[in-house]
Amino acid sequence: MGCAVSCMNKMTMSFFGKNSYPEDDSRAKLQRKLYLAKESPEPEFDLSDCQLRQVPSGIYSICKVFRKDHLYLHCNNLHSLNGGGNISDLYCLRVLNISCNKFSQLPEEIKFLINLSELYVQDNCLKDIPESVQYLESLQILDVSKNRLRHLTASLGKLKNLRVLKLVDNIELTELCSELCLATNIVSIELDGNQFVYPPPEIACQGTVEILKFLCLRMDISYAPPNSGVEVTSVQTPSYIYDPFTKRNSVSWEEQEAAIIEQENRFHQAARQQRERFLTKVLQEQQELDSEIAKVHEAKEIERQKLIKAIQDDEKEVECLVMNFIQHDFLKPEILQQQLAHEQAEHDRLLEITRQNYDNIKKSDILNAMEMLIEEDYCIQHSKKTYEDSLMDMKQSILMQEMEGSEKLEELLKAKDQSRTELVQQLMEDEDIQKAIVASLVEKVDARSWSLSQEISLISLHLARLSVIEQEKKKLKIAYNYNELLQQRVHLISLLDDLLDQQSIRRKQLIETMREMENQPNKTSDFWLKNYQKLIDSAPKNLLDIGQQLDPILANYLLQEGVIHCLPFLVKFFFTEASLLNVTLQDLKESGVSLSSDRKGIIRAISYYVQAKSQVHKLSDCKEGPSAPTDEVDCGDQNYTGVVTAHEADDSVLESECVICMDAKCEVIFIPCGHMCCCQLCGEKDVNDCPLCRGLIERIIKVRVA
Repeated sequence: MGCAVSCMNKMTMSFFGKNSYPEDDSRAKLQRKLYLAKESPEPEFDLSDCQLRQVPSGIYSICKVFRKDHLYLHCNNLHSLNGGGNISDLYCLRVLNISCNKFSQLPEEIKFLINLSELYVQDNCLKDIPESVQYLESLQILDVSKNRLRHLTASLGKLKNLRVLKLVDNIELTELCSELCLATNIVSIELDGNQFVYPPPEIACQGTVEILKFLCLRMDISYAPPNSGVEVTSVQTPSYIYDPFTKRNSVSWEEQEAAIIEQENRFHQAARQQRERFLTKVLQEQQELDSEIAKVHEAKEIERQKLIKAIQDDEKEVECLVMNFIQHDFLKPEILQQQLAHEQAEHDRLLEITRQNYDNIKKSDILNAMEMLIEEDYCIQHSKKTYEDSLMDMKQSILMQEMEGSEKLEELLKAKDQSRTELVQQLMEDEDIQKAIVASLVEKVDARSWSLSQEISLISLHLARLSVIEQEKKKLKIAYNYNELLQQRVHLISLLDDLLDQQSIRRKQLIETMREMENQPNKTSDFWLKNYQKLIDSAPKNLLDIGQQLDPILANYLLQEGVIHCLPFLVKFFFTEASLLNVTLQDLKESGVSLSSDRKGIIRAISYYVQAKSQVHKLSDCKEGPSAPTDEVDCGDQNYTGVVTAHEADDSVLESECVICMDAKCEVIFIPCGHMCCCQLCGEKDVNDCPLCRGLIERIIKVRVA
């Protein structure tokens, strides 16, 4: 009886771990549940809430022998399914509940549970689901909520009978595997949709159907709704492979009953053999435990005997000391005093020797420390001296290099100063030249002088063209109205005289300005150079070259509108890629044209100029005939800038050739006939009559056509 009790206690202890001692209630609960599992005909085997740290040994064999298809191991402290026997013995299980434990992974042997239809693993520490779950062909419910899953295996798509999948409270799980849509019988997927990335939250929160449609779309397959009925597969043995495409042979119920009886007999026989092996093993373990206990008792008895002997020896020693003390009490006081004095003297002598030894040792330590300090100080001084010498040499070399560089720099600066002095001196000596240059530049950048020059140039150009027209008509013997041309030339000559008078007046004003500038009290040595630079900086860009590039047609329209003096403010519009059609009143105001009448006149001149250029383009297109492009030309898209092209400049040069030398340009106008047909050299000769009309020449005006 004692052997059986100790065997049961050892078996119960092994259920809870090697060094664990559960409470009496948990132990009694476990024993009661083991007893009920063996005696009850119910198919459930409940070992929940027993504070188990590992699965008790032989549990899987009991499930196999007693045909248990429900195994409950929830609410324990299990880390794995090891220890209960071979997991392959659980092939009959239909429901396995291991929730509320400490599982970090499921074993690969779970693939042997081929008849499992419900698997509850919630509230554990699972990080992933093994690939072997694909062999659970009968699985219908899989609950892995409240775990630490990071991703799902693609093998879940092979579970054709899976209908419910619970994934809630897995914080690190943000993606579903696309292969999950291959499990076509899923009717419910429970998850936290807001934390998912794949599928996105707006789809994950809409329900199972939308999730499966999204996954099917990603897998490029069509979505099929799950079957309404739940498929329940029959219990299979590990050696039997279920093939749904093979037609089963029909057998009679007598044969089925005989097969069941034969199978039960085999199960009972296997259970009996298992029980005998289990009892034999338990008895053997009990015997080994008894022998170990006996050895422990023998070792403890030996230690107890040694302790008793040591206590006895100590008692004898104490007894001897007490006897010696009693004997000393019977001695005389003089003898005791002598012994005490002798002991005191011996103690003092030993103390003095110890003190001397200590002093000697301390002195030697101090001397050694002083020697080490002196050596370190000498090394520091030596290294410091070496460093100072090297630093001094480096400073001297740097100073030499700096002196050489400063000498070279000084020579270079002297040479530059000398050259600058020479240049300044030369410029100062040429003060008259500087003054003349500044005067010419003042006249060029002056807006009024510039506009007068442009008007004179334009009128001269018209006179030259009238002279050329008259020559051409004479050559071709074309009848023409001489009085009309004469009247135009006279009108242009009167305008030209007026402009020349205005130009002379403006020049006098500029000369007076130059004189006032010259008479300034704070005049410096480089006064004219500074004023020249100021004029260069303040002059409009391309102002000096605009006279050679301005389109005469545009200048003519500006002259007709009386705004030719505003040309300096229009320079930036002529030398940009922007079209003149884009010029607005606000742009003119910002560029410096202050009067509103001038701004409106400029806009009208530009409009007339664009219309004239458009007509020229249309006429040229008509004259070209078949060689012209077939597409229509939109004159409104032309980019008119008001600058003369090379072709137009060449035409103006040809129109103003001298009729005497036939080489130079016409530069003089004969008064009063108004013909402009000679160059300056030919006009300075003794010419009394006009070469064209043979009229008397009263005076000659020298002009230059821009």
